[in-house]
Amino acid sequence: MHASSEAITLHLHPRHPDPARGLALALDLDRASGPVVLDPARLILVGSARSADLRIDDPTVSARHARIGGDGHGIMVEDLGSTNGTYVDGVRVQRAWLTPGVRLGLGGFRATVVARDASPRPRERVNPSGMIGSSPVFQDMLARLRKFAGLGQAVLLRGETGTGKELAARALHGEGPRAGGPFVAVNCGAIPEGLFESELFGHVRGAFTGAARAHVGAFVRAHRGTLFLDEIAELPFPLQAKLLRVLETRRVVPVGGEQEQAIDVRVVSATHQPIERLVAEGRFRCDLYHRLSVLAVDVPGLGERPDDIPELLSHFAAELAAEFGRPVQLTDEALRAARGRRFPGNIRELRNALLRAAAVHDGPLGPRELFPAGPSAPASTAGPTDALAVPRGTYAAMHRSLLELVVREAGSIRKAAARLDVPRSTLCAWLKPEAA
Repeated sequence: MHASSEAITLHLHPRHPDPARGLALALDLDRASGPVVLDPARLILVGSARSADLRIDDPTVSARHARIGGDGHGIMVEDLGSTNGTYVDGVRVQRAWLTPGVRLGLGGFRATVVARDASPRPRERVNPSGMIGSSPVFQDMLARLRKFAGLGQAVLLRGETGTGKELAARALHGEGPRAGGPFVAVNCGAIPEGLFESELFGHVRGAFTGAARAHVGAFVRAHRGTLFLDEIAELPFPLQAKLLRVLETRRVVPVGGEQEQAIDVRVVSATHQPIERLVAEGRFRCDLYHRLSVLAVDVPGLGERPDDIPELLSHFAAELAAEFGRPVQLTDEALRAARGRRFPGNIRELRNALLRAAAVHDGPLGPRELFPAGPSAPASTAGPTDALAVPRGTYAAMHRSLLELVVREAGSIRKAAARLDVPRSTLCAWLKPEAA
């Protein structure tokens, strides 16, 4: 939500429904009980107090926050001196008309004004949980996820880091017939190489040094559900053949065990790497690739859907307001700046920028609060996206700072070592202070 610094009164002519057609307004609070009908003949006190006509249990809503009612021309909301303000479409107001489609904010709480008629219409299909965006490219991806959700074939999700591939995997699970079963996520890029087989297939007690008790592998834990293999391109080549056999036979044998166990699992995998190129270079098995990519979905980055950035920021602001117990507001200038900015880390980077700004600043967040480091290249700017800012200092300090930056961007020392084409042990030695 964005806001101006002072409350104003909106003197807009109300586009109120024609009473002769039986239309009215309702306030959609996103509750199971449905929208709250707004009666022009009745004043509704809105607040967090028990005595309020419409009680909203939210820490940013005042006891007597606002009132809503008709004035003979339409329905109007009036702020009652609340601490955190009343907002209409992101603008802080003292009084304002309510019309269909208006977003009403009470502190950090949000609701939507909707038209209501005598013949109720089915509610629009909402995005899966956590998936925010209405741009055509994003909605096209959601449509494909919904089509694939009811199928049993493996799905490969392709997209840049931070685009929400796990949310897409959860949507495939939650929208399909396996929704009642477990969803098990395994990050193949975060497992030490020697533990891959145990994590995926399990092990029996005494299978190796340190195996003091049996471990149930991810495939068995995901039985009759969905197994999400994130960063599948990080799977060591020797283990790829074993994974292929499990996918073909639908049976697993734990490390050190002899008894096979049947599994019923749908596999969804994801990668930010150009996996087709890895296959061509012989670094990823061709047969496993085709087994995992029976169906494929490209998850778009923010650069492909900049129009979704304000909606994402509004969603994150509501989450952070609930977490911090105070409103988190953005100015129009901040939203415009964010929309024109490039985010290599995509949604994760966008949320982190808002989190840092909201943690430091209490008032409305402008471009300087949201992006204190200054402007960056716009989303449409051509050129390499992997350029590094060179730190200043001694050669040793510069060298170590650059290596630390590569590790942060890669997500792990192992990935960074592969990117730099050096042994992991060498990179670890370079990162030690005494070797910097």
